[in-house]
Amino acid sequence: MSFVMQAIASPKIVLKVPAGGKQSAPLAAARLSLQKGALSGRSLTLLKQKVARSQTSSSSSSSSSSSSVCITAHHALLPPRVVAPSLPRILVYDHCPFCVRVRLALGLKNIKHEVVFLANDDIDTPVTLVGKKVAPILERKDIGLVMKESLDIIAYFDENPEWGPTGAFAPSSGRSDIKAWQKEVKDTLRLLHRPRYMKASLPEFQQQDSRDYFVSGHPVPPFEKPEWKALPLERQWALYDEAMAQSDKLIPEINSKLKKLDSMIACEHYATVGGLSYDDIDLWARLRSLTIVNGLVMPPKLATYMKNLSEAGDIPLYHNMAC
Repeated sequence: MSFVMQAIASPKIVLKVPAGGKQSAPLAAARLSLQKGALSGRSLTLLKQKVARSQTSSSSSSSSSSSSVCITAHHALLPPRVVAPSLPRILVYDHCPFCVRVRLALGLKNIKHEVVFLANDDIDTPVTLVGKKVAPILERKDIGLVMKESLDIIAYFDENPEWGPTGAFAPSSGRSDIKAWQKEVKDTLRLLHRPRYMKASLPEFQQQDSRDYFVSGHPVPPFEKPEWKALPLERQWALYDEAMAQSDKLIPEINSKLKKLDSMIACEHYATVGGLSYDDIDLWARLRSLTIVNGLVMPPKLATYMKNLSEAGDIPLYHNMAC
């Protein structure tokens, strides 16, 4: 099968070193490589790994600091456009972070694809395709392929050279600091964004049946699913309204927590030293939902990180519908 690989503008890469910092040998070599010509695809991935190894040898911390080396890959650095004769089709919900993982990965890999937003109460479509109500789902009608599980779908595209340069994303680092932060804010995030999903004009919630279906299956803290399921729908909606009414208290709390996260981000283009990784695929997808909160204030580095990956991955943030 032959795909169309459309070349785009030459990449612009900036390697940042702290003021007064010493330039390592790998970093010096990287600068020389950039002077000789633009890097892309696998060459860029290898460069990222080389610089990351250099920094790792001088610091045992995987979290960011003011001395981090930042390989700034502007969205013009995207690999050549991949256009298959029959576009891969992904079935998703716009709000779902697991769905956003796949959309972000395909965007960063510059793979043209078809996005289908399922109604939230559409059970028949996913059950027919994969046997259960889940998203995301990859469907390739040309070869009869159907696949679920976000990370499996991403691996399918990133490990197959037919879809452009492989190895675009480093493996997950397993960072305990980011995982601890996510656990710390889990309840706050649900109280903030779940009621707002019902007020924003998201494609999966265009009808009341879809909104009712979501509310009936997604509790707001402190409720867990078993006790939530026992409540009548009217009471569940009332609790969503009560959660929304806590915004004046919750928004300052999350703004404070975001300052803590900001210090963990390596730079404005990726979360973990060494370049784009599955850390970004997961973290950015989860943080995107927060941009639906009116009054949210992300620190400058984190805000720029969100903007950069939004542009590079071709997925809009929710600022224009924040409530």
